[in-house]
Amino acid sequence: MRPADTSAVSNRAEEISSGRIALVSSLSDNSFIVKQKIQDDLKAAMKSGDKLRMMALRSVLSEMSRLEKDVRRDPNDAEILQIIKRERAKREESLEFARKASRQDLIEQNETEAKILQSYLPATASADDVRAEIQSAIAAGVAQMGALMKALRDKFGASLDGKLASELAKEALAKK
Repeated sequence: MRPADTSAVSNRAEEISSGRIALVSSLSDNSFIVKQKIQDDLKAAMKSGDKLRMMALRSVLSEMSRLEKDVRRDPNDAEILQIIKRERAKREESLEFARKASRQDLIEQNETEAKILQSYLPATASADDVRAEIQSAIAAGVAQMGALMKALRDKFGASLDGKLASELAKEALAKK
């Protein structure tokens, strides 16, 4: 070995022993699991010939890949959930247009894809839970929409349906 090679090997050994590599890999393990599950489900859908599941999962993986290229790192769980929520919202918007056009084939396709994507999201908070939190936040002195929505996001996290929360918050603030 040349002297430069031995220093590279010793630097690598120091990194491993100091735990830097283990820390970096442990940070992305959880999001890797979610991404791996989606990829495995895509493979299963390809084998079974489930075209709608394939289309839905490919769109999510495509957006994840785009995000990876934009930020030059693996997406974290919150980013993956946002991607899935965005893709589901796209299907719901397409569903509205399909209903207006009376296109039964597109209605069924978008409903199925939305259900598939919903299965990857955590359970949403119930309307009653959101109402109760809104009332407690208003009682605590929150009087503006932005601060109220922030309190709801902090409380419920990814399980909060933003559209529902916004509607309920507007109703509650209008009554005040």
